[in-house]
Amino acid sequence: MQSNLVIIACSIFKYELEHLVNAGKINVPIVYLNSMLHMHPDKLQILLDAKIEKHKNFRIILLFGDCHARMLDYEKNPNIVRTPGINCCEIILGTEKYKEIRKSGAFMLLPEWADRWKEAFVDYMGFKTSKAIKPFMNEMHKKIVYIDTGLQEKHTPLFIEISDFLGLPLEIYPSSIVELENVINRLIVELNEKEKP
Repeated sequence: MQSNLVIIACSIFKYELEHLVNAGKINVPIVYLNSMLHMHPDKLQILLDAKIEKHKNFRIILLFGDCHARMLDYEKNPNIVRTPGINCCEIILGTEKYKEIRKSGAFMLLPEWADRWKEAFVDYMGFKTSKAIKPFMNEMHKKIVYIDTGLQEKHTPLFIEISDFLGLPLEIYPSSIVELENVINRLIVELNEKEKP
């Protein structure tokens, strides 16, 4: 276990991070914040500030995109580094692949949010019916792209349900978690270098 080091992460990455831990690829304790906090940036900031304060004697890797207005401020602290990427999809995919998929007009969906799609769209965003959300989604997107990190079973009935409700075709994009693993290991090295006298 890396001494005096912690990852504070959005739970959107939980499947992928737990796989990396179980495979012995990363050896750092992980603290999660609920991914649905993305819907409430002010609340996310308060809770993230509290986690950082609780771990103020640790070197911290923040596994978040630009999820609230003051995310960049954390990087001013020499004991904190943050994963590059404006959002979770860019962090998982890397910038090049992310931009390529985004250009196609895709709404990207990671496994954790696919499992919690009703919580996101119905409970949090308030779209109680398919009729209410279809015009909203079709105005901005041409399709849904499910980023398949290979760790969850593909649930065709779930994908059909999501596609029907949002009114967009769903494609599966096979990905991996190599980018995530590499970024985390690079940030661990960066923090270790900073600690050297």
